[in-house]
Amino acid sequence: MQLDKMNEKVCFVLLPGFSVDNFSVLGLKKALEYFGYNAIATNFFGEKEVDDFLTLTMEESIVSVSELINKASDKCERVFGIGISLGGALLMEHAKKFDNLSGIVSIGTPFRLKKRKLISLSQLLFPVLYPIWKQLQKIKKLQLVPYGASEQVVNYLEGKFLENLNAIDAPILFLHSRKDGVTDYRALEEYVPVLSGERKEIIYFKNGNHVIDDDPEIIARHAMSFFELN
Repeated sequence: MQLDKMNEKVCFVLLPGFSVDNFSVLGLKKALEYFGYNAIATNFFGEKEVDDFLTLTMEESIVSVSELINKASDKCERVFGIGISLGGALLMEHAKKFDNLSGIVSIGTPFRLKKRKLISLSQLLFPVLYPIWKQLQKIKKLQLVPYGASEQVVNYLEGKFLENLNAIDAPILFLHSRKDGVTDYRALEEYVPVLSGERKEIIYFKNGNHVIDDDPEIIARHAMSFFELN
């Protein structure tokens, strides 16, 4: 992990959602750097190399992300996290045990997953589909999700992630589209009050999708405003 010297007081850790790489947050990294802030665009499994997502455990991802945040906090006075979907969940997971995140932006927070029947069918067909998926995943331009880790991720989001939410007291901004087809925005009203932090805000979007169209300028400006960095 390398940080330049343009702003050693503030840096951002950016986490994508259920993705094989950090491509979806590279635009956000560029936008934050334009505004003068260091930004680290990593993966939901940290900076480690993963050859087969079938062998990846969520505990490994949690540890890897926390290690990265802890290293960033050694170099910067204030560390903020911006996570998309699963990435937001992992930032919140870190905040349950550590207090070195000055704030979090969680986009499309997966408090409740939609399309559970489709997810269950996908898991049922996993032994048949995974060998084919693994071969197709070698074609990088397809940008397929890491299907091998799907069961681990779903179990985590519907289990451990929802536990001990009251241990989170970091300021958190939630950005969620009402047209999100992956996670249910209505679950925010149920779970956000559980968080113990005093600064919690939800911004709903009438348009956009699960990832707010990956719009780096919208996300960056909302983050800077909430964290009073403008």
